Amino acid sequence: MADQPTQSSTEAAPKKVTPIEVTKPPIKPLTNEETKAAIDAFNSSSDDKAPVDKPTVLPKATKPIEVAKPEPAKEVKPMAEVKDPRGMFDYTGCEQYTVQDGESLFDVAQKYKVALQQLRYFNHVPKDTMRVKPKQTLYIPKEPVLVPVGE
Repeated sequence: MADQPTQSSTEAAPKKVTPIEVTKPPIKPLTNEETKAAIDAFNSSSDDKAPVDKPTVLPKATKPIEVAKPEPAKEVKPMAEVKDPRGMFDYTGCEQYTVQDGESLFDVAQKYKVALQQLRYFNHVPKDTMRVKPKQTLYIPKEPVLVPVGE
């Protein structure tokens, strides 16, 4: 008797689930006569629809529709070549930025996501001060700039 497992009185026995049967009413097919009668009834009740054999006439427009004329293409002038004062870099196509009061070179570098030393070297800003003046024009390089060691 000690070898037999005992069932705890707190455990519930699993319930047996019986599937529910769903029955659909049978669909009775229509006879040929019933089908013709249904089609005739449908066609006679749809008086608001235009007959199939007659074309639909649209009302005339009171004034002509205005179509916007395309503007002539603007002439794109090539940018003038812009060289830096020392002739080391070509500033053509670079974005220009005018330094505002209270801004540092670091602020501009962060704004344009450019390395500080590359921006400094590209614009010939002194390494020892890194000072820029308000209303000074800085050129933002469009490609990485190779800064020599010690420059």
